Amino acid sequence: MSNFSSADTERLLELLGREHELYKKIQELTQEQATLLAKDDIEEFNNALDRREELIEEIKGLHQESDTLMQSYTTFVKNGNEKNDGIDKLKGEIRELIKTCVKLNDESIMLMREKTEDQSRKIDEASSKRKGIGGYAQSVPNTPEMFDKKS
Repeated sequence: MSNFSSADTERLLELLGREHELYKKIQELTQEQATLLAKDDIEEFNNALDRREELIEEIKGLHQESDTLMQSYTTFVKNGNEKNDGIDKLKGEIRELIKTCVKLNDESIMLMREKTEDQSRKIDEASSKRKGIGGYAQSVPNTPEMFDKKS
C-alpha cells in the first residue's frame, strides 16, 4: 500500500497525538509514584500503578489502528514520498517520553528495593532482640507439679 492519503495522515496524527497525551500522563503518574514511595503511602502508590496500567491498556488499543497506519506511512516514505514533519516529531517526542518513563520507573524500583531491604533488616534486628517462644519453652521446667497444682 504505497498510497497514503491526507485522511490517513490526519488519522495517524490524531492517534499519535492521543498516544503522546497518554504518555505525558504516564510520566506524571510515574513521578507521583516516586513521591508516594518516599512518603511510604503504599495504598496511593498502588492506586497510581493501577491508573498507569489503565493508560497503558489504552495505548495498546490505539496501536491496533496506528501500527497499520504507521507501516503504510513508512512504506509511503520509502517509496520516495515526502515525510510528514508532524508525524516524525510526535514519534520522536513519544520515544523521549518513553525513555523518561523508563528512567523514572527504574528509579522507583531501586527505591522500592532499598525500602524492602531496609524493612527486612529492621525485622531481622527486632527478631534477634526478642526471645522466641521456642527459647522460652525450653527454659520453663517440664515438671508435672507445675501444671497439676490446684489453687
